[in-house]
Amino acid sequence: MVERVLGKNEAVSPILTSGSMSQDNLIKMKCGKCKRFNYYTFKNKKKVERAITLKKFCKWCRAHTEHKEAKK
Repeated sequence: MVERVLGKNEAVSPILTSGSMSQDNLIKMKCGKCKRFNYYTFKNKKKVERAITLKKFCKWCRAHTEHKEAKK
């Protein structure tokens, strides 16, 4: 949709240009059951000091399981 309005060369993703969403804030989410890394997400480390825990779908377990923030 953005490409139609601006043209292919001018369309820029807001995720790539945003200063707050750098690779410093990128965290891995690890399945609590099978211990595989399934998701990557961003976290504001200034506001959120605790480890994030989300209930997400694991395609290897084929169930909704708790995914916890893993160390880099």
